[in-house]
Parts: sequence; structure tokens; C-alpha cells
Amino acid sequence: MASDDLKHIYDVSLFNISDLDVLLHEILKYTRELLNAEAGTIYIKQEDYLKFHVFQNDVLSYEDIYRFYHASHEYKLPLDTKDKYLAVDSFLRKKIIIIDDIYSSEDYEFLGAKEFDKKFNYKTHSTISVPLVHPIDNKVLGVIQLLNKKEDDKYLVFTKKDKDIVSMISSFVSLSVSKAQDDVLKLQELNNQLIKSNEDLETKIKDKILEDQNKSAIIFHQSKMASMGEMIGNIAHQWRQPLSTISTLASGVCLNLEIGNNDVEDNKAQLKQIVQTTQILSKTIDDFREFYNVNTMDENFNIAHAIKKSLEIAETELIINDIIIVLDLNTSLYTYGLKNEFTQCILNLLTNAKEALVANIEMTEKRYVFINLQEENNIISLSIKDNAKGIDPLILEDIFEQSHSKKEDKDSCQIGLFLTKLIIQKHMQGTLAVENIEYKYEGIDYKGAEFTINLAG
Repeated sequence: MASDDLKHIYDVSLFNISDLDVLLHEILKYTRELLNAEAGTIYIKQEDYLKFHVFQNDVLSYEDIYRFYHASHEYKLPLDTKDKYLAVDSFLRKKIIIIDDIYSSEDYEFLGAKEFDKKFNYKTHSTISVPLVHPIDNKVLGVIQLLNKKEDDKYLVFTKKDKDIVSMISSFVSLSVSKAQDDVLKLQELNNQLIKSNEDLETKIKDKILEDQNKSAIIFHQSKMASMGEMIGNIAHQWRQPLSTISTLASGVCLNLEIGNNDVEDNKAQLKQIVQTTQILSKTIDDFREFYNVNTMDENFNIAHAIKKSLEIAETELIINDIIIVLDLNTSLYTYGLKNEFTQCILNLLTNAKEALVANIEMTEKRYVFINLQEENNIISLSIKDNAKGIDPLILEDIFEQSHSKKEDKDSCQIGLFLTKLIIQKHMQGTLAVENIEYKYEGIDYKGAEFTINLAG
């Protein structure tokens, strides 16, 4: 494998790692480039040990990196002085430590590195170990270790200049890692709230069954469960761009430091942008937490705002599948009911349209979803139509029926459609209908399904 190709082997999905590890991979990549290091690792503190998180090496083959990662991803270094580990020593002393040659070092045995060299026919020369110290609370979060400084195919030792550079950027890196860890905790908190929400919902379902044999609460629960996995996937998709932005800004700051650009205001501006980007990550979690809150009450809400909230939640899937949204909304219209339930209804219809477009319209063709919201004669009319060539007439007649939903196990959208009609009729005192239509847009003829919700104005 050519050296240029080796830069592309770090496919994070290969290892099924978390978003924190995505950030750590980017940090390690740019730190190595800054010091011309051939390889490197990052350890993060967990409880009373340092846990191995990420590993990069520009010399090993794809197969060797794969083997090493899976053999070492549970590797832990105890935080005591019983065993003399360079990373632990650097962590405990909060000190950057440079070793010119691990094979001649008297301070550390480097048994792990030497075993690694022997197993993979590699040669570790010099190393630098950098503690990640939070600049505000002085807490050590972990350690970055870089191996084998290399320039013009020659191995060199790490210098005082290298030490000064990593010293300057370590605080910035620590801030990024700390914020990412906080966001992971928020995601865990959201997951716990989802579990609690489901438990509360199950209790309400049991009470409803005892009062009435109405099955609507059960179907509502099924729909929430069916969409939960897609929602978590949307969170992950919406995090990727902000994480990429953080990495790019980190690279810019590192480059400024490397070339001696002392423009403090420029560096401060980039650091402020990183803070703003991490706030976007937090807001994403807050938005989804609000959506899953079942303890809501009937309210007078703006219909256009609810539609846009559904579009925000579905945005990633719509973009990935090249679906164009065409809006024509009267933003002054309000209705009374459960806003979150209504948002779920719109999301169900958008998901149904997306699935139909993906199944019937090639990526090379235009995929449209048209959303129209108007009022006429005190009737609020909301229509959602696509250009997916329409619904099979054999399915169209009973597409909202629960019995039809059970037959179509492969299409989870059907449960959502049954629930949507139930909510619109029972909770919103409105109507929901669907028909296949033909229409013209920008001079081109299209055919698709149109769902229409009518509510009292």
C-alpha cells in the first residue's frame, strides 16, 4: 500500500467507535502532522486508569492496524507507581516527557512498545508524551503519545521546539476533549430520559386499557419505539458536521502556531467559533430531549413552526437522500392540541414520502416533497405531496387501517400512518385523507401521493 493511501485507512466506522473517538482521531492526526510524527496514541482517564482510545501509524498495513486495535482497545494503564509507564508518569507529573531512544532508556522499560515492535516488525525510536491538562480546573484528562519524528525519510529526536508547540496546543485540545465528553454524557442522559419516558408511557397505556379497550395508546408507543432508532441516528448525523468544524479549526490554530503566526485575535476568534460549535452539539441534544417529552399539555401552537420542527428533525435523512422540500406556508395559522403529537404526525408523513421516493425515484432524478398550508372558509388545510409515482391502488384504500399495518411488517411507516390518522381524528378533531394525483411543477409533469389534513380554523 502506498504511503499516500495509508492516510485513508482510518475509517472510524470500521471500529464502531463513539463520537468522542472521532474527535480524538482528528486531534491525533493533526498533532502528528504538526510534529511530523510517524505514529501516535491517545489515552483518556477513566476511574483509576488510563484507557487506550485511538491509534494511528503511517507505516503499518491496514490489516496490522486492524489487528492491533482490536487486540488493544480494552488496554488499561493503572494510575499507580507500581509499574513504570511513560504515559502514567507524564499524567501524574503533568509533565511533557521526551525519550530520544526507547531501547537505551533507563527510566522506563517500554515492554509494551518492544513487544509491539517485535510482533509487527516495527522499530520505535523516539517518543514524546503530552498530558492533556484542562486550563481552567487543572484536571488531567489523558495523554497523547507521539512516536518517531521523521523528516525526509530520516528519523530524528523530538526537540524543545516540538515540546513548546505541543505545550501551547495541549490546553486547547483539552478544552475540546472536555466538551466532547460532556456531550457524550448528555447523550447518555437523553437515553436515560427516553427509557424513563417509555416507562411512564407504558404506565399510561395500562391505565388507558383498564378504562377503555381503545388501542390508540399502544400504537402511539409502538410508533415512538419505531422512530427512536432513526432519531438517535439523526443525532449522530447532525453531530458529524460540527465535529468536523472543530477539527478544521483545530488544524488552523495548530498551523498558526507552527508557522509562528502570533495573531492573537485570529486564534481567539477560531477558539470562540469552536465554543459556538460545541454549543450547537448541546442544542441538538436539548431539541431531541424536548421532542421525547411525553409530559406535555394541550396548547395553542403555530402550525408552521411545528412543520419546521419536523423538518429540522428529518433534515439529515432528507439531505442524504437528495430530497428537495418546497414550502408554501401561511405562518399566521394556529391550532389547539398537543404540539409534540402533531409534530410526530408531520414527521410520519415526511418519513412515508421519503421511503416512497427512495424506492421509486432514482438519485439521478429530482425528488420532491411539497408542503402547503393555507386557510379557506375557516378550514385549515395542510397538504404533503411527493413525486414518487403514487401509491399502489390495492394499498391506497386501507393504508391507514391497523389490520393493513400488521400485514406490512417490512414497512414500519404503516404503523406511523395509522397513528397519524388516529391523532388527527381523535386528538385534533380533524380529518386525514390521501389520493394519487398528477400535477405540473416548473413545466414538468409529475405523479405522486398527496396527504391532506383538514383542521377547524
